[in-house]
Formats: sequence, C-alpha cells, structure tokens
Amino acid sequence: MKFPALLCFVPSIALAHHGQDFFVTLDSKVPAVYSAMTFTSFVWSRTGASDELSLEPGVLVGIAPGLAVGTSVSFEDDGGGNWQYSAVSPRVQFQIPTGDFPVSFGVSASYSFAVGAAGHDHGAAGHTHGDTGGGSGDIDLGPDAPPPGSGGGQPHVHSHGGHSHGGIHRHGENHFQLRFVADAVLDDKTRLVGNLIGVATDSGEIDFGYALGIRRQISPKLALGLEAIGDFNVHGEHEVIGGVYWSPTHTCLIRFGAGAGIGAVANDFSIHSGFTWRF
Repeated sequence: MKFPALLCFVPSIALAHHGQDFFVTLDSKVPAVYSAMTFTSFVWSRTGASDELSLEPGVLVGIAPGLAVGTSVSFEDDGGGNWQYSAVSPRVQFQIPTGDFPVSFGVSASYSFAVGAAGHDHGAAGHTHGDTGGGSGDIDLGPDAPPPGSGGGQPHVHSHGGHSHGGIHRHGENHFQLRFVADAVLDDKTRLVGNLIGVATDSGEIDFGYALGIRRQISPKLALGLEAIGDFNVHGEHEVIGGVYWSPTHTCLIRFGAGAGIGAVANDFSIHSGFTWRF
C-alpha cells in the first residue's frame, strides 16, 4: 500500500471539490488585494479492490477588493503507480459585500481543461456511453442515466476501476463549475458553510449538487469538523468526511480526515489531507 508514505509528505486540498478552510466545501473568503494563498491536495480512495490517488496544487491571488483569480493543476494515479497530469483549472472567485450581515456570500467559477477530453478516451474499464434501449443486453448507463426505456439522452459517466465520476464529480473531461457559497459564523467557535454546485460539460450535460461543512473550534489552534458532498440526482455519488483542522500559525492551516462514500457508485473509503498557506 503506497498511500501512508505519501500522506507523510503531501498535505492537500483538491480544488475540484475543495475550499481553502475545508476539504470539499468552498468558503466565501478570498485573499486581500496583492495577497495570495497557495494550497495543494492529496486524496486516496478505495472502491472494492481499486485504489485512486489525486494530487492538486493551486494558487489564488487577490486582484481587487473581494475578487481573486487563480488556478490549480491536477495529477492522478489509478493505483498502478503511474502518476499523470490530468487537468488545469483556472478560477475566479468573488466575495459578495454584505456589511454587518451575519452570513457572507460568494461565487466561484472555474473551468477544467482535461487531458484527452476531446475523445473522452482514457483506456479505463467501465468508461461507457449508453444506448437508447432498456433491455438486459444494454450497456450499463451508470448512476446518472434516465430510467430504462425513458428514451432520454444518456449522460456520460467516466469510471476509474469501477468508481464512476459522473454528476458533479467530473474527471477526465472538460467542464465548467459554478459554486454559490453561504458562510455563517454560528457562535465564537462554530462555523457553517454551504455550497450549491452546478457543473456543465462541453457535450451539454448539466448536473447540480451540494457541499456542506461545519467546524467547531476546540482550542485556539485545533478544530474538528464534518463535511458532506453529493449530487442532487437520485442515484448520485455522496461522501461524508470527518476531519481535524490544525493551525500552527495564523497563516497556515493543515487538515487530515477520513471519508466514507454513500451510494452504489461512491468510493468505499477515503483519506484526505489539506494544507493552506496565506501570504
């Protein structure tokens, strides 16, 4: 097993589904003008007998009050030990001015330029496009397909070793992602953040989902939290993550967590780590 050694060296936070202060939930804060934050992500997940690993470093820079731009770069390994560059994702994020209102809001927009996306051909078993029938001899259409015989268009579902990446969990294909963010401080120790997520692919597929995160400060430098992310469609992929958040200094946040998938196409188990440095 390779992931324990990697976790010792690679703190993380994947930008495709991740915020600056949480694992998979984006918060509303952006760097001040001429300030920046760097982050990186490492996630190991297991589905059945298959492992997946992902690494995604990135940067976000404040260019105007409440406005920041940045990008991240993704690398993936489907468990064979061969890391490959998979995508670059430019991003813009805006924090909506709310004055003294107890809830802050934000909008984040990014576009993922995936390697090999033009042909959607990555050589992965289970990477299928369904037909329009509904009989027992049909190709498996994946969790986001309409009911058999409905005659609807069949969405694309990308699979790594049996783990589907459809809905808002798009991998290996070009897609646009938009997040609306609500960020509330419930009391002096508790923070609650929610995201409404929309994803659109070049082929015209549109999917919606959510992310929720709550974090409770238990000491000046240590917090505990719980997060969830998933699709709004009936057969979507969902995950719940429990984590520990540690701030050794005011400008540095390190997090480690473990997740469990919910649903037939979700991963069985995952390990997350995260690092954010503001300067």
